[in-house]
Amino acid sequence: MMEVKIKVTLSLREDLVRKVKSKLAIEGKGLSKLVEELLSTYDQLEVLDRFCQQLGLEKNFFTSFEVKARRLRGFKAKMLYMSVF
Repeated sequence: MMEVKIKVTLSLREDLVRKVKSKLAIEGKGLSKLVEELLSTYDQLEVLDRFCQQLGLEKNFFTSFEVKARRLRGFKAKMLYMSVF
């Protein structure tokens, strides 16, 4: 099944676009592919929001710094690992 694509016009900061495009070139990706992936993620977040709401789950987003800062270390981490496995 062939995907139907549409053309979209966006107004974005020139410096940001240049920076992102240079990174994407290294990865062998284009700006359109990145925008498509971001829109897909946005759509998936809506589904996750509804899922959390239905289950009464708290939802939080953490930066990579916050995740690293909250990781258990030492004895606590070892005890948690041992209880899981």
